[in-house]
Amino acid sequence: MSCKLDAIDLKIIKSLTQNCRKSTSQIAKEARISRPTVIARLKALTENSVIDFSARVNLMNLGLKLALVTYQIDETQPKQDVLAKVKNCPRVLQLFRMVNSSIYTALIFAENTETKLSAIECLRSVLNAKTISSQRVKPVLGETFDLKIFLEKCELTPCGKKCGICSNYEESECVGCPATKYYKGPI
Repeated sequence: MSCKLDAIDLKIIKSLTQNCRKSTSQIAKEARISRPTVIARLKALTENSVIDFSARVNLMNLGLKLALVTYQIDETQPKQDVLAKVKNCPRVLQLFRMVNSSIYTALIFAENTETKLSAIECLRSVLNAKTISSQRVKPVLGETFDLKIFLEKCELTPCGKKCGICSNYEESECVGCPATKYYKGPI
């Protein structure tokens, strides 16, 4: 669904990008519109998924590493299945699909090189895919990311794996999945 933004929407969004913790009264004052207008516009913008509000985390300040990993997925695998398999993975920060292609690139985080390699292999296995490339990256613009937080730790990972019996985990080559009770990392 496409949405057209007008000058009022843009003023509200600009105000929020400068400081998303501003009150509706402050936004109204800056945009020179009424507070009820701000409230109504914010409601419409969020309901239409034009904007969202979330706490973003600076992963570099936690000592975490980022990597871009590109996978070739079997073309017969529906896109919805790929999304369903990685949607709840705590390590996947973003997933991109090349237009008209079965090639996906995931932006993932890991605590160390060994865990990064384990996460890349785990995703490859879950997606039943071929790993094309992986590269460590550092953010240049946009240093913060939405993080999937699991307060209640489970036995199985969201993709169905069990860290406790994984050879990488048993040999301390992986700190485990942040969604499980086995996780030994900082989040």
